[in-house]
Amino acid sequence: MRALPPRTDPRRSAPAAAVAAAATVTVSWNTFKDHYKGSLVGHSDSNASEDTGHLRVTYHHNWFNNVSSRIPSLRFGTGHFYDNYVVGAETAVHSRMGAQMLVENNVFRSTKVAVTTNRDSKTDGYANLRGNDLGGAATETSQTGGFPSPPYGCTAEPASSVVSSVTAGAGAAKP
Repeated sequence: MRALPPRTDPRRSAPAAAVAAAATVTVSWNTFKDHYKGSLVGHSDSNASEDTGHLRVTYHHNWFNNVSSRIPSLRFGTGHFYDNYVVGAETAVHSRMGAQMLVENNVFRSTKVAVTTNRDSKTDGYANLRGNDLGGAATETSQTGGFPSPPYGCTAEPASSVVSSVTAGAGAAKP
């Protein structure tokens, strides 16, 4: 996982990206703010041979505030997105190119599309959703996946407590 520095045109980059067959990456207790794209996992639709079977990413207890899209965008791999707080997104979680996403107990506010599996790539992704507070956001899930539980032990907190725990704990210099 490498953090990318801001560029002069924030529409062209994501502050966090996992690329080139990255495996078992966790992104937790971070604040992503005022950016066009949040996080890209799998850099190209044409990179299946390198990325398939490798990209395994977990996002938990992150605060995405005024980030327009790619929260995250995942190609080919598996992703667990739980206990995150998303505010002000156009499209948040994006599973594509056969990626499998488990999206649970997140809170979405002022967000147009919380989860999509059928945009921007020639092959749709998969998503399993449970326990989310969509706050009026739409979902565009063309197919439910075969990733109903993570391969590790974890207990997601209820969505009703996510906002308070994430706003109190996410970001630099927090307890």
